[in-house]
Parts: sequence; C-alpha cells; structure tokens
Amino acid sequence: MRFFDSHAHYDDRRFSNEFPGGVDAALRYVFSQGVTRICDVGASLRSSNEALGMADFYAGQEGYPSICASVGLHPCDALEVPDIMTADVLDEIRTLAAHPKAVAIGEIGLDYHWDEDHHDRQKTMFDLQLSLAEEVKKPVIIHDRDAHGDTCDILRAHPNATGILHSYSGSPEMARQLADKGWYISFSGPVTYKNAAKVKEACVIVPDELLLIETDAPYLPPVPHRGKMNHSGYLVHTAEIMAEIRGVTAAEIAELTYRNACRVFGLSDN
Repeated sequence: MRFFDSHAHYDDRRFSNEFPGGVDAALRYVFSQGVTRICDVGASLRSSNEALGMADFYAGQEGYPSICASVGLHPCDALEVPDIMTADVLDEIRTLAAHPKAVAIGEIGLDYHWDEDHHDRQKTMFDLQLSLAEEVKKPVIIHDRDAHGDTCDILRAHPNATGILHSYSGSPEMARQLADKGWYISFSGPVTYKNAAKVKEACVIVPDELLLIETDAPYLPPVPHRGKMNHSGYLVHTAEIMAEIRGVTAAEIAELTYRNACRVFGLSDN
C-alpha cells in the first residue's frame, strides 16, 4: 500500500522534542510504513514558512516521503492579527502561495470550540482567505470545529472556491451537500472512535472520487493509539476502519485516497 497523508503538521515542535531522533527520524519511519507523500499544513505565518522549508529540504531525498505544503492562518491564529495588519498578512500569504511547493491555502476556517467570543473576526479572516484562494487559484483546506452552519454559509458565498473539509466532524447531510458541490472530505483518527457514529455515516456517503485520508499529526491519533503522539505511520488503522465502513479493503482506500489527494493538489499520481 502507498499512502498520501493529506494533512499533517511535521513542523509542530512535538516532533522535534518528543519523537526519538526528531522530525528526520519520524519521516524516515513513516516512509518505511508506506507513506510516500505528505501535505504539511500551515496554520500561521511561521508554520507556513516552515512547511515550505521542509518541502524544499526533503525534495528528492531517497528514503523520505515527498512533501508538499499549504499556507494560511488557522482561525485561532487569525485572531492574533490586528485589523491594521490584515492587508500585510494577506500579502505575505499571497507571496508564500506562489512557492512551487505550495499546493493549497490553509488551514483556514472557523473554530468555535476554542474561541467563544470572536466569531465575527474569525468569519472575516476566513472570508478574506477564501477570496485570496480564488484569486491565486489554489484549493483550500478547511478547519471547521463546532461551526458547521457558519462554515457552510461562508462557503456558499464563494462558489469558485474548492478544496477539502479536513478531519471531517459534521453531519452526514452536510457531507452530502458538500460532496454535491465537489468538495473533498477527509477523515482522520476520530472515524475509528466508538462514539463517532455520525462521522462513520458521513464516511459512507462521500463518493469515491472525493474521499481523502489524513492524520492531522501529531494530533487525533486513531484507535489503538489514542493518547499517543500521532504520526503518518498510523494511517493504516484509519484506512482499515474506513474500509470496513465502506465495504472495501484497506489497500483500496489507500490507493483511492492517494490518487484523490494528488488530484486536489494538482500533483502527478505516479
């Protein structure tokens, strides 16, 4: 099996500080487990720059996954941007998006779980980054936590935007509506959890051509590794549950999601 982890954060300090041997050892290990491609996802200007740097550093190196990157502001990081700095920050994201290894704008979106008080600011920054993605013609990677209604409303206001709902946590009906509009839907460790009935049902609904798999590493480890630091080597556990849900094999899930990730990011699937 070959895997494309469509959403991970190897720039996260946990890999440098907690994985034996650091980031380099982590990437070598996951490659040995069949993970041949990873999208390292930016969440701030710092992490976006680091994701691009990592993609450049590992380009063409044998024994490591091929890494691409996305650039953008996670909703919680977007709250740190003062109004007066908004235009400058968007200009920097625009510049980063022109990098050859930048395949998407993200992760962007809404998070009402961690922020209960600044929804309007989150929505403004989400809207602006969607407009930027439409301008530079890049797909987006959407973070939606406890904000399903507002997320869908803002996406409807951007009919030319396309991309991925990452680590999907919405309803089956929302998944159906998004898929009807051509949005890719990605599943991560929580689809393996016992209490994830709605996520499992959504996983059944997504058409083959729009299905993705991810880790969100170092977060959201699948069963049987809950409580540990996540990494792309655990993708097989998520694939096994997705395969069981959809009535196929894990190898079929791996190959299908590999090809889909290549398509959404505009990469060759060789």
